[in-house]
Amino acid sequence: MSGESEADVRSAPETPEVGPAKKAEAPSQAPVRVLVTGFNDWRELGDPPQLWRCRDNPSCRLLLGDETQTEPSGADSFDGPLVARLRAAQPEIEWTFATMPVTWGVFAEVPSDRYEVIVNLGLGVYDRFDALQLEAGAYDLRQGKDAAGVERAEAIRGEADRVLAAPQAVAARVQALEGERVAGYEVVVAKAREDNAYLCNETHFSALSALAEGGADDPLRAAYFLHIPYAKDGDYEALAEGVAGLVLRLVEP
Repeated sequence: MSGESEADVRSAPETPEVGPAKKAEAPSQAPVRVLVTGFNDWRELGDPPQLWRCRDNPSCRLLLGDETQTEPSGADSFDGPLVARLRAAQPEIEWTFATMPVTWGVFAEVPSDRYEVIVNLGLGVYDRFDALQLEAGAYDLRQGKDAAGVERAEAIRGEADRVLAAPQAVAARVQALEGERVAGYEVVVAKAREDNAYLCNETHFSALSALAEGGADDPLRAAYFLHIPYAKDGDYEALAEGVAGLVLRLVEP
């Protein structure tokens, strides 16, 4: 509030001061909407399984921060080190964060038509602490037992070509990042493969399918899957630094 009374406002000069003509300002564009997801734990969840437990999986810890056993209740639940870095680095982006139970078909619950870019994160680098692995395409297979105890061993779609490739622009960005180092982490790229057939692959297959099937009016223009390692010595701040740097590269216009 300005503190002026109604009389003050009415007594202001009616004729504005004449000055140089101002260039018309371009209308402001709507913010880019980006969804970043991670997965909850899937091992030793108890009986009945605590599907929303986030303790061991670094992809949910980067988003939520502290350990939890309950479903996130809103945007304020996401207070992890990756969230803080992304919001600080690109405040003009409309960031949304979500964690998902490790259950078959879970990506079907994601409203993919609300976002321009989706970046799904999952634990998947087990042989080193300093690599971030981008997936180049997805494989038409889901296999294994999920966190709820449901087992699958079947094709996702069942078409002749088992590999679902990303659109050219997405694929080109992924390949261009191969071999780069971000905050001490090497970016590696993995091709779609039969031995990568668990929830991460199904999720990426679903995201790429949504991207391929979208019409001209659908906002979704890119979908990525990033496999991450465990945080070395539990240092989620360092892991967040690397993941944030790569995510920011992925969401660049």
